[in-house]
Amino acid sequence: MVIVTVVKKFMTRVTGTHAVILLFATVLVVVLGTIGGYLAESPVNSSFRNLGDSLWWTIVTMTTVGYGDIVPITAAGRIIGGICMIGGPILMVSAVGSIGASLYNRWTKGVKGMGQVKSKGHIVICGWNKKAKDIIDELRVSELHDRSITIIDDRIDAKPVDDAKVSFVRGNASELSVLNRANIAGAGFAIVLAEDNTPIADQKTVLTVLAIEKASPSIVSCAELNDANNEEHLMRAGCSIVINASVLASRLLAMSLQNPVVNRIIKELVSQEGNEIYRVTVPQQYVGRPFVDTMPEMKKLYGIIAIGIERDGECLINPSASLPLQASDLLLVISEETPIL
Repeated sequence: MVIVTVVKKFMTRVTGTHAVILLFATVLVVVLGTIGGYLAESPVNSSFRNLGDSLWWTIVTMTTVGYGDIVPITAAGRIIGGICMIGGPILMVSAVGSIGASLYNRWTKGVKGMGQVKSKGHIVICGWNKKAKDIIDELRVSELHDRSITIIDDRIDAKPVDDAKVSFVRGNASELSVLNRANIAGAGFAIVLAEDNTPIADQKTVLTVLAIEKASPSIVSCAELNDANNEEHLMRAGCSIVINASVLASRLLAMSLQNPVVNRIIKELVSQEGNEIYRVTVPQQYVGRPFVDTMPEMKKLYGIIAIGIERDGECLINPSASLPLQASDLLLVISEETPIL
C-alpha cells in the first residue's frame, strides 16, 4: 500500500489527476482480468496453469496482439476476455495519451517560461542578450558549473539556449510574482543585466534588485550599471556587487594605450581559462605576520601569488609590506586553479 501511495502521488504531480485515474483503471482491469480468468478457466483449461499464464493472456488480449496460445473455453472466461478486448485498448490508449499530453504541456510551459522552477541554490539571470549567453558560457567552466540557471525576461518568447540545466521564466523580473515562479527564495545568486545602454535602464535595474532583495534577503546579487550616479541607489537597494561596464571599458581603453599588455592581463584574469583571482582564508601560520612574508612562501609552497587582502569589506591591493595579517582577512591571490591551503 505504501508503494501504491507513493506511485500515485508521483503520477499525480507529474501527469495530473485525470491521467492517474485512467492509469489505475487500466491496472485494475489487468488485475481483475487475471484473477477472473484464472478462477474461471483453471479448473477445466490446462492453458491456465497459474496466475502467470492468466496475466499473460490478459495482457495479450488487452493489447489486441492475439497470439492464440491461450484461449478461454468457459462462458465466464469468454465474457472476461470480451471485456478485456473492448475496455483494454480504450483504457490503455486513453491513459498513454493523457500522460503524453500532460507531459507535453509541462514541457511546453517550461520552454515558454510559464512553469514553476523547483531548483535550489540556482543562479537567476534577469535579462537576456549576448552578454547573458557569454555569462552562461563562463559559468559552465567555473566553480559554479554544476548550478542550475534560470533566465527571466519579458522580451523573448521561449528558452533561448539548449541546455538541460537552464530554465526560463517569462515576465518582468521586477515583479514578485515572476520572481516567485523563478523560485528566487531558493536561489543562491542573481545577476541583473541592464535592459539597454541608457541611464534610464538603471531605474528598472534598481527596481529589480529591490524586488530580489525583498524576496530573498540573503541572496548574492550582482547588477550591471550604466550611469555611475545611480550606483548609490543600487547599493541602498541591497545589491551585493555593482558593475559599471562602461566605466571599466573606458578605463581599460585608456590604460591599454599607455600599456598594451594591460588588456591581455585583464582578459585572462576575468576569464575561466588561465590564471584567475581568488579569495582565500589566511592560513593560521601567517596570522600576525607581515604581508610580505606571504609572497615568496606561498609562491614556493602553493604556486600562487598574493596581491592583496580583503579586510572589513575593503580591498587593499599591494598593501604595505609590513602590514600584519589578521585572522579575519581574506588573501587575494592569483592562481591557475582553486587554491587549497
